[in-house]
Amino acid sequence: MRGRGVWIGLVAVAAAVAGCSAGAPGTRTSAPPTSPAAGAGGGTAASPGTTPQQRAARAIGRAMTSRSVAAFDISARNTSDPAQFYGQGRIGMSSGGSTAAATHVGYDPGEDPWFPPDVVVIGDHAWVTPDNSPATGTDAYGPTAYVGDAAGAARNNLDVNNALQTRWLASPEHLTALVEHADHYRETGDAGRVITGQVPLATLASDPAGGFFYRPYAKASPGQELTFTLTTGPDHLPVSVQLTVPFHRTEPDYLSKFTSDPFSVKYRDWAKGAPITTPAPSPSPQWGGFPPQNNTATAQPST
Repeated sequence: MRGRGVWIGLVAVAAAVAGCSAGAPGTRTSAPPTSPAAGAGGGTAASPGTTPQQRAARAIGRAMTSRSVAAFDISARNTSDPAQFYGQGRIGMSSGGSTAAATHVGYDPGEDPWFPPDVVVIGDHAWVTPDNSPATGTDAYGPTAYVGDAAGAARNNLDVNNALQTRWLASPEHLTALVEHADHYRETGDAGRVITGQVPLATLASDPAGGFFYRPYAKASPGQELTFTLTTGPDHLPVSVQLTVPFHRTEPDYLSKFTSDPFSVKYRDWAKGAPITTPAPSPSPQWGGFPPQNNTATAQPST
């Protein structure tokens, strides 16, 4: 089934990033962090006792939340995986947490037309607006459905599930968690940085905010770590993040050839566009891309 339960259909891998040996000029390596770091938007100036992971996480979190909004392109999982999706989105950020996102993601149908819904998630509330073009033959969105318990609905509602995953993957809370808890940590470059590391799945699964995403992976691949590559600019704003997440598959099927779930987020349009709000009765997509080809009259956020 497409939903893979609560999106479970994962696989197992485990590429290791370079260890803690000395690197090339412009490269810093570090052992695992020894104490917790501040959250995405909080904390004070880094003290001499903090780790490189903590200093980098604070700088990235502050840079992201100071811009309030950003757009991104996202790709999740392997081609032909029923839980795969890709598309675009925007996220609203503050030091109090990333509560709002507007997404336009869906399963890749290959050569068939692609009509993902517009989904706005704010806190634990969701608004789902389907693209009715395939059913009506007109350039029209369907009526918006309000979902009051997004986390609960995600168990059976794939559109809401994909939107919640998208919000977490792109959020500053997620990126700072990766950096804060990374071992085999490595920073390369000075003007812009490439940060790589590995993080135990069990650590991420215990996170109150992101545990929903990582618990199925940690259960399927106990004791394993994901690997990530995070590229930032000189202002610490993320350019992209790529993940390779272990998953051990037990059932022999066409997905058995995959040994990892890949994820990619590419950021753009920092601080551009209006804040993400609840949809109006006739919703205008807020996900930050060009209007869909089948609805070219739809207004977009100002840039």
